Amino acid sequence: MIQYTLELLDKIKSEIQIIDLEEDTIFNKSIKIISLLEIDFNELKSHISEYSFNNETEEIQFFKETKPQISSQLLYYNGICKFENSRPIGCDTVQKEFTLKQLDLLKDYFDKNIDFYRYYRAHRTDLDKHYFLRSHPDIEMYFDSFYFERDPKFSTGFDLKVATILANDMLSNYLNAELVKEDIPNVHQFDNTNSQKVKAKWTGSKVALIELIYAFHTSKCINNGKSDLKKMTSFVENLFDIDLGDVYRTFIEIRGRKGSRVQCLDDFRRKLIARMDEVDNN
Repeated sequence: MIQYTLELLDKIKSEIQIIDLEEDTIFNKSIKIISLLEIDFNELKSHISEYSFNNETEEIQFFKETKPQISSQLLYYNGICKFENSRPIGCDTVQKEFTLKQLDLLKDYFDKNIDFYRYYRAHRTDLDKHYFLRSHPDIEMYFDSFYFERDPKFSTGFDLKVATILANDMLSNYLNAELVKEDIPNVHQFDNTNSQKVKAKWTGSKVALIELIYAFHTSKCINNGKSDLKKMTSFVENLFDIDLGDVYRTFIEIRGRKGSRVQCLDDFRRKLIARMDEVDNN
């Protein structure tokens, strides 16, 4: 079971990375990701329907930890689609009010489920047999479940609450980042007009530059973490007058390196430290 779920989670992560590179807008990304997650979720459901857990500990781990990692992604991207599809037309003030209302809805869910939040956040286990074994179904939870969850063989009800907690955390981060964008104008897109005037030529390897782009994107240090990988790549290509080709395929090769997988970053670190040491010794 552990090996199967780890492989499924890796597959989902790779699928999301590919879509993140291919699609420009978060709405289009979310639609595609949801479609793939639905397939993966049904695959997991079929697997569990034919699987007998070895003991209660394994069943609790699945419904408390493993399954929510996938269902939370479904809830998260469904939440983004709903948010983006319902955005009102209007000024920044209107946009901000709408975003704040969505955050209030997350707070309402928190308030209504405060006891379970506290249990889960405190990493308690004393009630796990009640919450995460299918022999203890919660009928009321059925009515709050989305359609994937309406199967007593595939849900305890409370695994959905865990998934919702995880999804709401991600949605809260997304919505708060949107508020920052609404407060700071002109951070939504890269502006390449000035970069065309800069005469700078990248003379290192393309692989090193792609490694840096992924590092910037992963660190979320540009545009408050809302920068699009495809647009960031285009910006860097224009800035340094270079064609990086298929950056995602190159990223796959970087991931497959033996030894250090961040050779460029390691090299930069060594050289910068050496420069500091040299200055210190002079």
